[in-house]
Amino acid sequence: MAPRIRKNVWKLDPRDETLGWYAKAVAALIKRPIEDPTSWRYLAAVHGTPQGMPTPASARGYWDQCQHQSWFFLPWHRGYLASFEAAIAKTVKDLGGPADWALPFWDYSESLSINRNARLLPRAFVERTLADGSPNPLWSRRAQAVGGDFELDETAISTAALRFTNFTNSRPGVPSGFGGPVTGFNPGGGDNGGVENVPHNRIHVKVGGDTGFMSDPSTAALDPIFWLHHANIDRLWEVWRNQGPQFRDPSDAQWLTSVVFKMHDGDGEPITFRCVDMLDTTNVMHGYTYEGVAVAQEPELESVEMAVAGGLKPEFGGESEGPVVLTGPSTNADVVLVPPSSLEAVTAEPRHVYLNLENITGAGIPGDYLVYVDVPDDNHSPSFIGVMTTFGLERASDRSLSHGGSGLTQVFEITELANQLKLSQSSVSRLKVTFEREGLKPADAEAPAELADYAGIKRNAPTVTVGKISLFYD
Repeated sequence: MAPRIRKNVWKLDPRDETLGWYAKAVAALIKRPIEDPTSWRYLAAVHGTPQGMPTPASARGYWDQCQHQSWFFLPWHRGYLASFEAAIAKTVKDLGGPADWALPFWDYSESLSINRNARLLPRAFVERTLADGSPNPLWSRRAQAVGGDFELDETAISTAALRFTNFTNSRPGVPSGFGGPVTGFNPGGGDNGGVENVPHNRIHVKVGGDTGFMSDPSTAALDPIFWLHHANIDRLWEVWRNQGPQFRDPSDAQWLTSVVFKMHDGDGEPITFRCVDMLDTTNVMHGYTYEGVAVAQEPELESVEMAVAGGLKPEFGGESEGPVVLTGPSTNADVVLVPPSSLEAVTAEPRHVYLNLENITGAGIPGDYLVYVDVPDDNHSPSFIGVMTTFGLERASDRSLSHGGSGLTQVFEITELANQLKLSQSSVSRLKVTFEREGLKPADAEAPAELADYAGIKRNAPTVTVGKISLFYD
């Protein structure tokens, strides 16, 4: 059979039944017992398991294994999507639907001049009931949004991550590239890769709101839109790889073959895969391509430096005087600066300047923070440098979980702004950093009847502490 074609959900022909069959298959999977590897709840638990939820003996080693803040983020989720797609496709076929059913993707980043609806939740996911009055299997517990409008602005749908030429990075103090930092098996904690931070994390929290399924890794995959969101993130990986020969995946065996992931196929039979198995989408399980995106051709394997940012350890440029607890709508903190020792302050500027937010810990679902910087008392308005995303914060802060406890880290490049503010000159001794909390929309109180128990999970009160703010020159 030819590879399946994953299509843009907003460009499906009005007569296309892809979403109709998706709804029927979701309804069937939700009715299956949780011990069934092709059931809705089992598949969701592979991504994350809510606290206090017992793991059946048959699911040990399969549940709660999502890879985040890691260079395994993209390949793991690719295998996860393929496993899910296989379960849905088999169910669609068994119900009398097309044998080549494929998961569509939600391209919320498409230009509004091309599709004015791109940032809206597709209509099939909005209404609670179908035309016949029965429950809509594609509706879920999300932030309240009239007409599917979650107010996705440029900070949420930006594809600036595609500009990274390196896939990964193992140097502290600098961004981790497009795909994420070098790690071992890592279900959460550390620095996000570019595409994981935005749009991935931002979309999760925008759609989930304060208590919706999408805002928490332990419940996110219960929402049918999760899979279309991740299909788009997976598609962006193909877009990145097609940009030119310098956009290459790691060729290091540590990434390609050292870690084995376990899932199930459409029949519920165990399968395993490694990153190397995820490089050609036409050979990933049943095989697939993306509408409008060529299949990326993997180049001859060369040294890992083609995919990993190299260079000397960046030079320390200053840090905050202690942890910063984010309270209220706005919190300010100062970074005490140390002029770069290797530079002539008057005649030279550093090539790159990075602001690090390190060991971000907390609880609950606090939402994201807009981050601004300026020099105190310079009579200029603070400059916006980006969004500190908090998706997965509680998970990364939990010391009882594997690799948990250290929290999240976020790195912003502020080179141009640093030059404008003359941070490398000895006359500038402090940098002011402002965190503005972005309000979360309240989520629906109800959830699909079969998933009501997940809506009753007790949430911790939101808290956020930035362990340290630091500056580095590269």
